[in-house]
Amino acid sequence: MDIKEASEQVKGAVRAYLSKDGRGLYRIPFRMQRPIIMMGPPGVGKTAVVRQAADELGVNFVSYSITHHTRQSALGLPFITTREYDGTSRSVSEYTMSEIVAAVFEARERSGVAEGILFLDEVNCVSETLAPAMLQFLQYKTLGMHSLPEGWVIVTAGNPPEYNRSAREFDSAMLDRLMRIDVEPDLGAWREYALAHGVHPAVMTYLEARPENFYRMKTSACGPVIVTPRGWEDLSRMLQAYEAEGMEVHSSLPGRYLQDGDVALDFGAYYELFRKYEDDYKVADILDGRANAVIEERASGGRFDERVALVGLLLDAMLRRVRGAVELEEALRLVRKDLLDVKPQLEGDEPAVALRACIESVAKFDGVRDRLKNQICDGDVLKAERLRILNAALSSVEDDASKCGFKVAKSVFNSECKRQVELAKRAVASLDNSFMFLDAAFGEDSQEALIYLTKLSIDPTAARLVGEYGSAEFMRHNKGLLLEERGLELLKEIKNLD
Repeated sequence: MDIKEASEQVKGAVRAYLSKDGRGLYRIPFRMQRPIIMMGPPGVGKTAVVRQAADELGVNFVSYSITHHTRQSALGLPFITTREYDGTSRSVSEYTMSEIVAAVFEARERSGVAEGILFLDEVNCVSETLAPAMLQFLQYKTLGMHSLPEGWVIVTAGNPPEYNRSAREFDSAMLDRLMRIDVEPDLGAWREYALAHGVHPAVMTYLEARPENFYRMKTSACGPVIVTPRGWEDLSRMLQAYEAEGMEVHSSLPGRYLQDGDVALDFGAYYELFRKYEDDYKVADILDGRANAVIEERASGGRFDERVALVGLLLDAMLRRVRGAVELEEALRLVRKDLLDVKPQLEGDEPAVALRACIESVAKFDGVRDRLKNQICDGDVLKAERLRILNAALSSVEDDASKCGFKVAKSVFNSECKRQVELAKRAVASLDNSFMFLDAAFGEDSQEALIYLTKLSIDPTAARLVGEYGSAEFMRHNKGLLLEERGLELLKEIKNLD
C-alpha cells in the first residue's frame, strides 16, 4: 500500500487500541494489543506518518532507532540490592529502568497526557545481543524488569533485507504477534504530503515530468544506491534555505541528497532552468494582476516543461499567500484565548508580569495536550506566530503609562486582526488573478488550469480560505471540473448499459 493508506491504517489501529468502553476500560486489552510493524524501503516516510498519527490523535510521540542501542541502554544497568527470603537476607541483581521505558514516563510527565505512541525504527536490524530482549518487548511490552505503561502503543518500522544487509526476517511465530503493514513508494500519495509541507516547486515540477526518478534503487560497485522521498524533501529544504539567504546553489548540491549521480545531474540542470523561468515570468506580478501580453504570449508558446514549471511557480507563490492568511487567523484564535485567560491580571496593577508569564507558558508548550484537531496549519508555525503577537502586546503594555494592560493588548490584537483580513483579501484576489492569467495564456478550461485547480483543491489551507472568503474564479473552474467529472461518470454508466 502507499504511504497515505499506511497512515490511515496506523491511525485507525492506534485509535482502536486507545478506545475505551463506558467503564473506562480499553476495548482491546493492553496485553492483546499487537505492536504494529511497518515494512518498506528506506526514506518513504514511515516515521513521518507515525508522528502525524500522534499529532492528529493528540497523544505523545517517543521515537528511538534500535540500531543505536546496546543491551545495557535498552535493558538498564545491573546493580546489587538486598531482599529477604524466608527470613534470610539475600543479595540479588536488579536493573535500572530502561532508557526507552524511562523516556515514555518522562513524556507523560512533561505533557500531562497519559497515552502515546512508542516508535522503534529499524527494529529488524537489532544487534544479536539485543535481539532476544527486543522480541520479548514486542511480545510482552517489557524491557528488563520494567513494563511499558498501559495506553502506549508500540509502532515499529523496518527495511526488507534487500535494502539493508543487517536486516533479518521475523519468523512466522513472531509475525503472528504483530500487525504488519507493507509500504511502497508512491508519487501520487507523496505529492499530497509535499504540497501540504511546502516542498520546493522545482522538486515538485521535476518529479511531475520525471516520475520514474521519484524512487530509484540500483547496485553499484560501492553497494546499493538509492533516491528516496526523504532525499527529495531534505534537498528541498536546503534549496529553500540557500535561496532565502541569497546563496548560489552549486551544481554538486543535489548529489549530497540524491545518491544516483544521473538523477542528481539531471535535476541540477532542471533547477537552473527552473530559476530562469522564475526570473522571466515575474510570478508576483501575475498574482497581483499585472501580467502583460508579452508574458501571456510566452506562456502560451512555451514548451511542456516550461508550462509545468510555470504552474508549479504559481502554485507555490499562491499557497504561500494563502497559508500566510490562514496561519495568522489560526494564531489569532489562540491569542484571543490567551488574552481572555489572563484578562483579570491584565486589568490589575502588574499587567506586564501577567503577560510575561503567559508568554513563558506558551514557549514551553509542546502541543500534545491542546493540539489543534483540524490539522490546518503546522504547529511550530502557529506557535511562532502566537509568540510574535503576544510579545508585541507585551512591548505595548510595557510602554503604556496608563497601566490599562488588557485594553492595550486588545488594541494590538485588533491591529493583527485587520492585517489578517487584508492578507485574506489579497490572497483571494491573487487566486482570481492566477486563474484569469491561465485562461488568457492557455484558453478557457485548459489542462494547465485543471492541474492548478486540482493541486489547490487538496491543500487544506486553500480549501479553508475559499470556504470562508470565497473566490469567483476558483468556484467557476471548480464547477466546470465537477461537471466534467459527472459527464465522464454518465458516459461510463451508458457504456455499462450497452
